[in-house]
Amino acid sequence: MRTRVTGIGGSPAGTNVIGFIFREAADERPKLLIAATGAGISNTLVVTLVGFVAQSPDDVGIEIFLLFALAVVVYVFGARYVFHRMTDIVEEILFRLKSRIVEKIERAELAGLERLGTAEIYDRITENATLISNAAGVVTNVMQQILIFVFAVLYVAWLSLPAFVLVAFLVAVGLTLYFTRSEGMTPLLRELARTRIAFLDSLTDLLRGFKETKLGRARSVEIRADIDATSASLRDVSRKANHLFDENFILVGCTQFALLGALVFVLPRHVTIEGATLSKLVTAAMFLWGPLQAAVSGYPAYVRSNHAVKDILALEEKLDAAADAARVEQAEDPWKGKPGVIAMRDVEYAYAGTNGDASFRIGPIDLSIEPGEIVFIVGGNGSGKSTLLKVLTGLYPATAGVLRAGDERVRPENVASYRETISAIFSDFHLFSRVYGLLGVDEAHVRRLLVEMQLEGKTDFQKDRFTKRELSTGQRKRLAMIVALLEDRPICVFDEWAADQDPEFRKHFYDELLPSLKRRGKTVIAVSHDDRYFHCADRVVTMDYGKIRTIEHAAPAPSRSSIPSSNESTSEARS
Repeated sequence: MRTRVTGIGGSPAGTNVIGFIFREAADERPKLLIAATGAGISNTLVVTLVGFVAQSPDDVGIEIFLLFALAVVVYVFGARYVFHRMTDIVEEILFRLKSRIVEKIERAELAGLERLGTAEIYDRITENATLISNAAGVVTNVMQQILIFVFAVLYVAWLSLPAFVLVAFLVAVGLTLYFTRSEGMTPLLRELARTRIAFLDSLTDLLRGFKETKLGRARSVEIRADIDATSASLRDVSRKANHLFDENFILVGCTQFALLGALVFVLPRHVTIEGATLSKLVTAAMFLWGPLQAAVSGYPAYVRSNHAVKDILALEEKLDAAADAARVEQAEDPWKGKPGVIAMRDVEYAYAGTNGDASFRIGPIDLSIEPGEIVFIVGGNGSGKSTLLKVLTGLYPATAGVLRAGDERVRPENVASYRETISAIFSDFHLFSRVYGLLGVDEAHVRRLLVEMQLEGKTDFQKDRFTKRELSTGQRKRLAMIVALLEDRPICVFDEWAADQDPEFRKHFYDELLPSLKRRGKTVIAVSHDDRYFHCADRVVTMDYGKIRTIEHAAPAPSRSSIPSSNESTSEARS
């Protein structure tokens, strides 16, 4: 059975799955080679004995049968060892590889990971890892079949040197044509990799924007058209690749027919050869067909695994390039959990565009925030509010200027410790399956917070996890707020947290929760559009086109009569 191609990446020169596996399993190479060689010799011996017995059945003694049985036993145990060890080795390699990639993802800086995107990471760590895993048995079989083929050719040489030359010539011609034609796979494989990632991106758009597609027929039709077009492209390129492998497979069959024809019709006319020897040569040639066909049939899987190795290694290189300069394990901690005044002096940050130029820039920013102060960041869409928060929290390294906390400058050597002083809920926040990083959480305390957040009866907290996370966006933000309160860090950063809350709970956030945090000495930095609650802040910082336009002290609270009813429906702009 031939292995079909379903989508693979490009392959660099010198990168192949066999070299990759054997580099990772250097200690196992001698044992694997001995076992594979023993299995190959035993396989050839079985065929030789069968041919001998078929020629002289009356001369067969018990010793021939015992030798035959021994050859079978050696083959079974040798092949079993090779297949099982190769499977174990490959799975261990993939385990270490995935662990290494996850570690590099964890170490990557936010901006670098955002540029890389999730589709490529998902594809490489799942699809390509699966290709390598599935190829382990195929590659092992191909290697073993090659050994069997070599020993079978040596058997032909033992029978007749002219026949050996003929076999070697025809096999060399056939394999040369096969591999020459296979070189045309490289552009197809690269196109398959690009198209598959584009398909994943389009499918992600459909799944994440499912509500929006339900609200717009035209949008739904266009997204479906894009997905169908990408899928059709994937189908067409995969079809071309498989057609090429099909033709190469047929080419190998023609080589086998040419070999048999040459042995029967050509060799006897030019070389004196006995009928019994010719019969053995034909039997050997037909036996050669099995290993050769198996090796060629496994070649597509070998190619796929080669390209999978290349793509995974390329992903590692990209993650290395996106590595965060922060030194997490050996981070300095000059603040001991008390960062003091946060000060930005001439701070700038620029997003890198596709051609290396800055696609968006904030700064220069000059801003100081005192401990226990409540600061609102306001401004229109695209004014740089969220980017400012990411720079201020140390997630984006400033491209110019200085970020200080207390008397210390935030540097790669200590930024990890600085981040540990901050609890943040961003607009695109993620609610984890369990409360990671918090030990000995008091479930009774969490349930009191659930009551405060009006989530009692909607979810519960058991064994370090919320029993239900499939809630509305506003309710999920309240769960994220509970986690932030449990972290109990000195700095709280909220990016439009109140935007998805109903009017009643929005009022609770501004009038009760924020003052409570202030009384506990927390520094609160919040992006907000609720101008009727600006009086809750100590200062309001207005951003426009990446720069701070104004910094104003909060106005006095409006009179109760001017505050809208909690039942009013509001429409909030969002950055």
